[in-house]
Amino acid sequence: MRAIFSCAVRLFLGAALLGSAAGQLPLSPEDAKSIAPAFDSPSPNSLMCWMERWSPRLDFAFRFVTGYVTYCRLNQFEGRSTSLVTYTRITPEGKTPELFGMLERVPEISAEMKQAIGGDLRKLKNDVGISGAFALGEGKYSVELLLKDDRNRTYHRHWQLRVAANRSERGVALAIRPLTVQSIEQYSGRAASSEREGKLRLTIFLDASPLNPYQSRLRAWDRAFLLETVYSVLRQTPHKTVHLVAFNLDQQSEIFRSDDFGSTAFRDLSHALQQVELSSVSVRALKKRDSPQFLVALADQELAAGRCDAIIFLGPNTRMDTDVSEGALTQQTPTSPPFFYFEYFPGVGADFPDSIDWLVKSTGGKVFVIHSPAQFDDSIDKMLARLSQD
Repeated sequence: MRAIFSCAVRLFLGAALLGSAAGQLPLSPEDAKSIAPAFDSPSPNSLMCWMERWSPRLDFAFRFVTGYVTYCRLNQFEGRSTSLVTYTRITPEGKTPELFGMLERVPEISAEMKQAIGGDLRKLKNDVGISGAFALGEGKYSVELLLKDDRNRTYHRHWQLRVAANRSERGVALAIRPLTVQSIEQYSGRAASSEREGKLRLTIFLDASPLNPYQSRLRAWDRAFLLETVYSVLRQTPHKTVHLVAFNLDQQSEIFRSDDFGSTAFRDLSHALQQVELSSVSVRALKKRDSPQFLVALADQELAAGRCDAIIFLGPNTRMDTDVSEGALTQQTPTSPPFFYFEYFPGVGADFPDSIDWLVKSTGGKVFVIHSPAQFDDSIDKMLARLSQD
């Protein structure tokens, strides 16, 4: 019974925190000034908490992302609904601090759950985890965290960070300047602006699939990966117009379409990805799940429209691996735009082609196998070099 209750509490807390969580957002200079004393002269820790941190790593938006999870013992909240505010103050070497804030709520423990442990919350050994992340440029940083509940109890930590590209990443065109701090959501508002203006008309097909092909839905990290890849392609590719379609092969359907993809449409895409529930698949879609017919029709429709200079597929390797033979596209002609596929594999050693891979190769297009952000950056450069020759 105790093991079942422990599992139920973890699921209950995970769902509640996921639903209520807000990203870490930058706070105003006035907020920073009012909170500074709590950082400069911290009180002894009065919350029973501990922390895990991860080292900065390059993401697919070509920024270094680092973060933490703070775990707090659940029984100290005495079963009551509790607000927890996390403040993170990050100081780049030689520059002024940046302050971020985030509000979470620990849900109330129900009467049924209390009864399951005999009413004694001191026996509750579960922890509640609160995560935070932020993007950094290269350089040295001082990071301070202050966690505070609605009874003014606190937990405080302080650590140092050094951010630097490794050997394989040194040629990457980073999207963030040295000694710079950003919210991890900050890139989305600028996503449609290429740093190099051009005349290319792009069509992007985004495969809205999870990194783990056997997951039942898109998780937060899946959505982040998909949005980051779109951002990076648009940032580095000189373009005039962008037509973007997001689709899901399991559902055999489009989930988003924009004929003039811009900053507002980027936010709409993010929302559409949040709604993808892969466990809800129609009987009709199940019957066609292994058929590339939907994929072929999608590409043929775009070729018939004749509005682009390049057709780009983005996404993780999918579980549909049915071959698409040469000539399957009825609308392809010698003057059709080239096809490209940035096919991401989370691991190394199982690089088996999926149906999108077969489709792009059947057109004479180029498939780039991706395992890391550095490889992604290099592959975008190779695509641009090929486009400049056409």
